[in-house]
Amino acid sequence: MSSLEAFRQDTRAWLDANCPPSMRTPMPPTEMVGGGRRARYANPESKLWLERMAGKGWTAPMWPAEFGGGGLTREQNAVLQEELRRIRARPALTGMGLSMIGPALLEFGNDDQKQEHLPKIASGEIWWCQGYSEPGAGSDLASLQTRAVDQGDHFIVNGSKIWTSGADQADWMFCLVRTDPAAPKHDGISFVLCDMTTPGVTVKPIRLISGQSPFCETFLDNVRVEKRNLVYGLNK
Repeated sequence: MSSLEAFRQDTRAWLDANCPPSMRTPMPPTEMVGGGRRARYANPESKLWLERMAGKGWTAPMWPAEFGGGGLTREQNAVLQEELRRIRARPALTGMGLSMIGPALLEFGNDDQKQEHLPKIASGEIWWCQGYSEPGAGSDLASLQTRAVDQGDHFIVNGSKIWTSGADQADWMFCLVRTDPAAPKHDGISFVLCDMTTPGVTVKPIRLISGQSPFCETFLDNVRVEKRNLVYGLNK
């Protein structure tokens, strides 16, 4: 038996034993799992499934094990996904942590940033939102106005973001800010991580005609962002 076939057998046995029955049914929107400190689980088996998958590192199966992932090869991950589809298993965890900021930190984050944030993403401990669009700068990045002023060991950030999906539930935001207003408009922009509990961060949900919406406005008024939360490089 090949090592990959042995992995398949072990994976199948584990999933059969550990995937709860309701996690093998179509997932209603009310039971999607994004994690975070304020997470509420309409179905208790959703939390159980998350804990079991995170314990295996299979919420982020190809991330390094040292950062909470499964450390799987591409071939092993293909087997895992096939076996999950076989039993029609729901995703144990979804969100921008896994799909956006996690991969960005793996590529561009420093060791401290990876160690601080990636395990919490993989375990579902932290919910992330995206701070890109602004009232006057959606897809037009050159019009970005949110400004971060260098204060030595930290920045002071002022501005606002819009369409920050899930910001009212988020623990952290990854955010684009202008750090060099004298640079050409497509330059002088930096990527920072902001704790949503920081004083000066205010979130206002945007209600649609239905009365509900995942969208929010996020206001940043003299928000302190430590330099350790600058990803990759200043103005890069």
